[in-house]
Amino acid sequence: MLIPMSSLRLERPEGPPPPTDPTEFARIQFSTRYSSHMLVAAFESGRWTESEIRPYGPLQLVPNITALQSGISVFEGLKAHRSPAGQILLFRPWDNARRLNRSAERLAMPRLPESLFLTGLRKLLQIDARWVPPLGTGALYIRPMIFSVDGVVRIKPADQYLFIIVTFPFGAYFSAPVDVLITEQYVRAFPGGTGDVKLAGNYAPTLVADREAKAAGCDTVLWLDGPERRYVEECGVMNVFFVVDDRVITPPLGGTILPGVTRDSVIQLLRDRGIGVEERRLSVDELVTLHREGRLRECFGTGTAATITQVRRIRFRGDDLILPAVEARPVGPSVREQLVAIVTGQAPDRHGWVDEVTLDQARPAAANAR
Repeated sequence: MLIPMSSLRLERPEGPPPPTDPTEFARIQFSTRYSSHMLVAAFESGRWTESEIRPYGPLQLVPNITALQSGISVFEGLKAHRSPAGQILLFRPWDNARRLNRSAERLAMPRLPESLFLTGLRKLLQIDARWVPPLGTGALYIRPMIFSVDGVVRIKPADQYLFIIVTFPFGAYFSAPVDVLITEQYVRAFPGGTGDVKLAGNYAPTLVADREAKAAGCDTVLWLDGPERRYVEECGVMNVFFVVDDRVITPPLGGTILPGVTRDSVIQLLRDRGIGVEERRLSVDELVTLHREGRLRECFGTGTAATITQVRRIRFRGDDLILPAVEARPVGPSVREQLVAIVTGQAPDRHGWVDEVTLDQARPAAANAR
């Protein structure tokens, strides 16, 4: 159950206010400046409590909570954009709510009511509406998370959890095409593991491979499968697509690849345009052959933070697969433009993906919160 908007007590935030100059939003780097409020709900005694919207700030927790000791923590990522008329728009938030529950179930966590996720998120955005950047200057990143707060050093399903949503504005995740390194030493996921859900513990083990990529002069890693280390799976923290001849290839979902909301949307938009999309395994050997034959036209990654990011160069065993200039690519840049137009309300939403956040009822509360 959620606290009605009329009964929410909003304390004055202690942090800095949102930018007053619209162009300042575009200069904010990812995860460097957080919005004024956060949403908090607790799971205890077998049920989720009412949610609370409070000023963004520290939590008082004991140091031996099982989220830290055992990694019992899951999260999601989505964004809010402004439309040309200034409306706040969410993109497929119900899919993030469902995927959060898939992740929670994988760690024996209780399901979170989708109404708590969706209604609470909308109310949080109503209150912090001024943190959503104007059209063309960036987006508001949204990080929902569930983690255990049991104070025991013991491996077992937890009894107490917190659900929290924090938000922050940013200009761009990647400001230019990226170079990627195919790593054969490290892998991201194995069949039967947790590669297809968003667990906090999935990400720290990738840091050493990311450091290897940067030492090789690249921006991120192109991951291979675990058992054979032969087939391409993901690109850093993004799903990956390859344009070969007049069709698009992307690795199939099969338990080791995250079912990205952006990935699914891009596949749909490509098929809407009559472009063939193959969800199939693609080996490194085939990738190298396609490049040598001049048939590998494009490579791009998709994800919430990055939206669609072009890959400029793929490094494998010391050799570079240089791809055509972005300006000469007919698929990736155009589908990105189409997707951005949809999420910002500048193009028709034929699939019912966009959710508008109503602001009128929250304006008095937001004003009182300052």
